[in-house]
Amino acid sequence: MHYTTHSTTRQLLLALCLYAGLTSQHGALATDETSITKPSSIVDIVADDYKSYFKRERLLRLGIAFGAAGIVANTNMDMAFRNWYQENVRSERTDCWASDPTTDLAFNAKFFGEGKYMVPAALLAASVNYIDADTAVGNWGANASRAYIVGLPAMWAMQRVTGASRPGETPEGSIWRPFNDDNGVSGHAYIGAVPFLTIASMNPENNWIKYPAYIASAAAGWSRVNDDAHFLSQVFLGWYMAWEAVDSVFENNEKKKKGVTVAPMAGLDGFGIMAKGTW
Repeated sequence: MHYTTHSTTRQLLLALCLYAGLTSQHGALATDETSITKPSSIVDIVADDYKSYFKRERLLRLGIAFGAAGIVANTNMDMAFRNWYQENVRSERTDCWASDPTTDLAFNAKFFGEGKYMVPAALLAASVNYIDADTAVGNWGANASRAYIVGLPAMWAMQRVTGASRPGETPEGSIWRPFNDDNGVSGHAYIGAVPFLTIASMNPENNWIKYPAYIASAAAGWSRVNDDAHFLSQVFLGWYMAWEAVDSVFENNEKKKKGVTVAPMAGLDGFGIMAKGTW
């Protein structure tokens, strides 16, 4: 089978829609209930996402993650892991699953980290809510798109701030040299983690979906280690920044659900309205 960008993109969109179709409605902003508060605009929602992302507790966790990754990057640990993996693990089979476009595989792991496909796919899925409000596919797209919006600028900034290089690119390798290079955080790991972490967050009580989604969220990052395109610390940081971005979106979703809501109520003895308060 000849590999083409168009056919793979169609297959990708179909696979993502099927995944989202298996999910529940957890994490959606809209509900069947009618809130007595004024609905938030997308600008307000994204602004609140940024507030959640840059709150003190989250920045502290990010600082700890960067501190741990910095130890790995600035010692021989990154290079030692790289050498072990390339010599003992990498094979034609792992190359096939990681990024080889000439195989008969419908997908490879690296593809899920391609921003030129994944970001438009998320935006396209989000647009479904304009046709049929509060669908699983639309909510997945909206949540994933917001995670890209809130986290990508920070990820791009930290790529430059750390200033590390790819394996074999410079003699310094993974050592942080602020503003000397822009590979200190793996962009593929970030892009590829967001869609699947979103699926996991939409299904907190369904272990059959949640845990496979967590595993899939690391696939794009693994492909970069396999292809000798990033060091382990760089992949970890890309994945972890995606984790915090998705978590900030769903934390904001929970806040939006809080307050007083009213909903219609019907029963055998009559009908009326029901008020519910959450805090």
